[in-house]
Amino acid sequence: GDISAQLNDQKELERICLRIKNDRNPSVIVWIGTCTTEIVKMDLEGIAPKVEKQIGIPIVVARANGLDYAFTQGEDTVLAAMVHRCPEYKDCNKNSKEQNKKSPKFEVQTISNKESSFDQNRLTRSNLVLFGSLPSSVASQLSLELKRQSISVSGWLPSQKYSELPGLGENVYVCGVNPFLSRTATTLMRRKRCQLIGAPFPIGPDG
Repeated sequence: GDISAQLNDQKELERICLRIKNDRNPSVIVWIGTCTTEIVKMDLEGIAPKVEKQIGIPIVVARANGLDYAFTQGEDTVLAAMVHRCPEYKDCNKNSKEQNKKSPKFEVQTISNKESSFDQNRLTRSNLVLFGSLPSSVASQLSLELKRQSISVSGWLPSQKYSELPGLGENVYVCGVNPFLSRTATTLMRRKRCQLIGAPFPIGPDG
């Protein structure tokens, strides 16, 4: 039914989310709004925290106003919204320096080309987060392939579990594995101050 006109917004959304919880038991629920708040007369951002508290599952609101975002850029829209839920790198890695002292580091040769876009030594010492939706098997293959090149992947966006979202911040490099993720890339750079690595698409092993 027309939720805004006939029913209580929060109650109806809560009912739908509870049904999803019982049927699927997800780690996160994403609300994708394809119509502006002024037209649909529903404040998804305001309702989400209340329903999230009631059902005990995180709810991410992705704004996809217009046909472009709703149908051709859905992945980009959802990932950009999920960036805001990622923890700060400094907050979730307080003991990383102590751990790094105890654990051995990869020894790699410094790239001799001074005009290279980034220093591989620096990348190896920092966190690398790859963003883009891939099957878990493909993500594992890509992680292993990069590991053979002495590059360790510290996190994925999206992660397999919502509770495992990667920490983001100034000392984190990010690289997209799918095309058409410009909104996510911009959000990562501007909001989280991550350093973007440009790469040809696709970079996954199934490419």
